[in-house]
Amino acid sequence: MFDVHFEYPFVWLLVVLFIVCSVWCKRKSQSLYIPHLLSMPLHVKRYKLSFVLKWLSIVMMILALSSPITQYQSNSVKLSHAVMLLMDVSESMSRAGIDARSSKSKFNTSKELAASFIEQRENDNVGVIVFGDFAYVATPLTFDHQSASSIVQNLNEGIAGTRTAMYDALFLATRLLQKNSAKEKVVILLTDGFNTAGKITLEAALRAVESEKIKVYAIGIGRSGEYDETILSLIALKSGGAFFRASSEQMLVEVYQKIDAMQKSLQKSETPMRTNYLYMYPLLVGILALFWYVWIRVREESL
Repeated sequence: MFDVHFEYPFVWLLVVLFIVCSVWCKRKSQSLYIPHLLSMPLHVKRYKLSFVLKWLSIVMMILALSSPITQYQSNSVKLSHAVMLLMDVSESMSRAGIDARSSKSKFNTSKELAASFIEQRENDNVGVIVFGDFAYVATPLTFDHQSASSIVQNLNEGIAGTRTAMYDALFLATRLLQKNSAKEKVVILLTDGFNTAGKITLEAALRAVESEKIKVYAIGIGRSGEYDETILSLIALKSGGAFFRASSEQMLVEVYQKIDAMQKSLQKSETPMRTNYLYMYPLLVGILALFWYVWIRVREESL
């Protein structure tokens, strides 16, 4: 939205006052005095330039006093999100593909799609945590999406052991997001198994997620029964996020697209009305016209 108006439109009534005074005021009261500056005669000789300058300065001064402003407001704005990707790198991720037709392991498929997802973030602060026997930060929260994507693409199979410390990864993500000032904090949890390692309990992980108001999008990758669907659904439900099943590479692609669409819908928001004050422009024109008018009057009187 874009709007132009005057903050004090009633000031324009002064124009009427000046017109009436220029016609009806007596000769002895024909001047408008500006304290400590100059006087502006309302009756001047029929000299076109001085007449134009007189009224230009009057109108511009009144225009400045009425405080012209422009106001505009964007319909939507993309708010910065903090997104943590939690990637399962346990042994089971490297054994086979997502389905029988896939030639790539679940690990290679998931890291390729995760890297692509990171590159598509525009205003998001993105970080990556990998977990196996333990959880560790592969890349902290950053706006350098190219570097984060490169780190994900260069992850190796089995880098964190054979088991699955899913709750540890979730708890670690909440610690990293705790001090982040983003309006929306999101965790994308991708796993193909059950929690089989780590020191953090499910209850502790859920309390941490709820206390930080973090939305968790949980993705179970592989065939039904290979991952803990009950726990993933519970984590998504408690956090206000969503649970997705990805039993093929195409389904995993669609899951990331759905998450991207959900995040974009959260980013729509109206900006506060912004105001630009324009009084300085007519004020400058009015002052210049006034000085020019006075200079012409001084020359006329000296002749």
